[in-house]
Amino acid sequence: MNSNSINGSSPVNTQPVESSNQGQGMTGKEAMDESVTTINGAGNNAKGGDWLSGVSLDTLMLSIMTDRAELLEGTLRTQVDQVRAKNDQLKEANEILASARGAKSNTGEEGRTAVPPEVAKFFDDNNIKWNGNATQNSSQWGLAIENLKGFSESLTSTSQLDMTKLQSTSGKFNQTFEMMSQFVSKYYRSSDSLIKNMG
Repeated sequence: MNSNSINGSSPVNTQPVESSNQGQGMTGKEAMDESVTTINGAGNNAKGGDWLSGVSLDTLMLSIMTDRAELLEGTLRTQVDQVRAKNDQLKEANEILASARGAKSNTGEEGRTAVPPEVAKFFDDNNIKWNGNATQNSSQWGLAIENLKGFSESLTSTSQLDMTKLQSTSGKFNQTFEMMSQFVSKYYRSSDSLIKNMG
């Protein structure tokens, strides 16, 4: 798992797992990978052949947790990208709304104003209803603006739902990473204790 922060936040603790076999400054991902290798080596259980029947329980558990954490990280990154994209779209929608309102205010009672190219493009790209004419009167602008506002409200609702999903995934990701960290710490404590008793 990448220790870099996502979307300006740091959802996981990426401090290196403490052990005599791991260097300082190691990321969480590197620590987990080294731990899997160490546990495999300790039990003489290299992956290959009938791996599942010969693997130690410790290695199997850690491998499962690692796979789950990597899947959650992929989901988390996808959701972050979706939230960012919608936030950018909402920002653009607000700018287009300001342009449309400005154009409407310049029509007067009977006049018409030209539709700015960026406004027409945004409406067409996002399937927002408007009459498609190069110029609009006040009433036509009013209808187009209402449709744009409806689009923005819908986008806000889905963005809030995406944020809820993102928070849920982040919580699961942090929980899984914490379980992995605790498992590795427990393994090394047990190993150290066994070595000391053998000595």
